[in-house]
Amino acid sequence: MIVETLPAIAALSLEQKWSLAVELWDEVDERQAELPANPAILKIVEERFADFERDPSTAMTLEQFKRRFQLP
Repeated sequence: MIVETLPAIAALSLEQKWSLAVELWDEVDERQAELPANPAILKIVEERFADFERDPSTAMTLEQFKRRFQLP
């Protein structure tokens, strides 16, 4: 794990770790276009979108998705 290589992070309080995680996530979110795309994931997304275009009734709403996967 990264924490093992950076002892200063391991020493942070839980609140400080949470703040660090938020800061890191925000930076990744702002710079995500710089990340390389995974060709396998892109292929799956393109296939599923093509399936949807052929038959839109195969899609589910966000609420249906949340219920199916028991999300809040």
